[in-house]
Amino acid sequence: MAKWVLDAGHGGSDSGAVGKNGRREADIALQAVYEAKRLLERNGEIVLLTRASDIYLDVKDRVDIANSWDADYFVSFHMNSFVDNSVSGTEIVIFEKGNKSEELARFLKDELLANLKSKDRGIKEASYTILRQTKMAAVIIEADFISNEEVENNFDSIKYGYMVANACLAMVNKILIDTPVKKPKTPKREGWRICIGYYKDYEEAEEEVLRLQNEGFKDAYVVPYPEDNERVKKLI
Repeated sequence: MAKWVLDAGHGGSDSGAVGKNGRREADIALQAVYEAKRLLERNGEIVLLTRASDIYLDVKDRVDIANSWDADYFVSFHMNSFVDNSVSGTEIVIFEKGNKSEELARFLKDELLANLKSKDRGIKEASYTILRQTKMAAVIIEADFISNEEVENNFDSIKYGYMVANACLAMVNKILIDTPVKKPKTPKREGWRICIGYYKDYEEAEEEVLRLQNEGFKDAYVVPYPEDNERVKKLI
């Protein structure tokens, strides 16, 4: 069991990159972190989101959240953008290679490439504050280019979350299991009664039935209340 900080990039006044048709990087990232959180928790991991709604957080806020929680891993969800709208591909950014960050980055890159069928833009090193100052293995995912109209139109943010969760679980030697939560079955009976109250005085009960019927409950009627459990069982 590991502690994961999932960071939805941008948010609030900072929309991040915006596609030609208006999709916002901040929205895609938030939808993805919720799905990743659901799946990681379903599989026994502990998860904290840096933001759970469309709010603005600066880099220091995000770093402080991760460090104060003493997390094991920090995963930041993003989409890429470029002036050339034909560019596409997946890349993962880390502070430096040769550690757990690179190991996690490889799991993530392989998972995203296999599912998105996107171009491999590799694992890159960068001295971003959010990578340099976090005290745990940290990665930034640039899933694909939202500036590419085809990507913008077809990119599935829920699938993004699924892919990240699958890679994160592989990092801790787990296989993703997503069994649906089963609702309890409704007991099978011939019918059901609705009880409105208990009255010792028959006239009082009859008055209540008349009142209910006048209010539109035409099927209301008086039923004798059994005095012992055996009689209750027979009525039920």
